[in-house]
Amino acid sequence: MFYRIFVSMILMSIYISLSGCDIVKSPMLEPKTTPPVSPQKGMATVIGRVVSEGDNKPITDTIVRMAEVVRQGGEGAYVLDIAQSPGTRSDQNGYFIFENVNPQEYVIIIGDVYDVYKVVSGDDQKPIAWATAADQILDVGTLSVDLGGE
Repeated sequence: MFYRIFVSMILMSIYISLSGCDIVKSPMLEPKTTPPVSPQKGMATVIGRVVSEGDNKPITDTIVRMAEVVRQGGEGAYVLDIAQSPGTRSDQNGYFIFENVNPQEYVIIIGDVYDVYKVVSGDDQKPIAWATAADQILDVGTLSVDLGGE
C-alpha cells in the first residue's frame, strides 16, 4: 500500500537552511525533443504521453514529475521533492521525456502540485510504481488523466 508523502517544502526548507539561506530555484522545465537518445551509462530514460481522459486529446505544456518510491517491508511511499525530483513538461503532442534519471522506482505525477495534479493510478486507484533500469529506456505508454478543465 502506498502512502502519499509530499515533503517538498520541508526538504526545500532544510536545503535552504543547509546552504546558508541562499534561495535555490528549480530549473525551468522545458519539453524535451522526441525521440530520446540512449541514456548515459548507469542512468535511465523514461518516455510517455499524456492525454485527456475524456477525449484522448494531448495534454500540452503540462508539468510531469517523477516521485521516488521508498519501500520498507511490504509497505511503500513516494516522495516528491520539487527541488530535486525529476521534472519536465509535455510537448505540443503530449509527449514527455525524462533523460538520465537514477534507475529506481518512480510514481508519475501530472500537473501543478500546488494547484491541479493527478497521481497516475491503476484501475484499483492505487499509484502505479514504474521501475527504471540502468542503461534502458522505459516507455510508460499513453497516460490518460482528468485534470478538470483540460
